[in-house]
Amino acid sequence: MVRLYLDEDVNVLLALLLQARSINITTAHGQKMLGRSDVEQLDFASTLNAALVTHNRVDFEKLFQEYIENERRYDGIIVLIRRDVYTMAQ
Repeated sequence: MVRLYLDEDVNVLLALLLQARSINITTAHGQKMLGRSDVEQLDFASTLNAALVTHNRVDFEKLFQEYIENERRYDGIIVLIRRDVYTMAQ
């Protein structure tokens, strides 16, 4: 089963809409991870065995490269284009 973790850059309403579709999802807000670094967010998502969902393409592309080069474990990064939250939920 896929698990998702929304960083603080993603509207928490998306989590509610996806939970209504039985998707296993949590948020930085719900996990009290607001204000943490991108590395901390990705590492925390990994402890949940969840893919991290973000709008922050630039920083997470760099972080992805670092994790690959250093063979660090993570469960995925999903970058969403900023759109209306109802459109993203579809």
